[in-house]
Amino acid sequence: MIEDVERIVELAGVEVGGIEYVVDERTGRQMYYDVNALSNFVADPVRVVGFNPYARLADFLIAEAERHEASRGERVATSGGPR
Repeated sequence: MIEDVERIVELAGVEVGGIEYVVDERTGRQMYYDVNALSNFVADPVRVVGFNPYARLADFLIAEAERHEASRGERVATSGGPR
């Protein structure tokens, strides 16, 4: 299943998102029915997916912004705003 999802997101050009699927209990067939090309995190990710994805998402977005801005010779502010 993981390989299928990786292939789907690679072909679709999705870097952050979610794939929804069901498994037919009678046949074991996997059916993918929704591709969310934006984050699709749940309210209790540690319980649902086994880890907290928010830090990983933030790190990914910062790295992408830095890569993009570096290619344009600009600087990205990554220290965050007031808390």
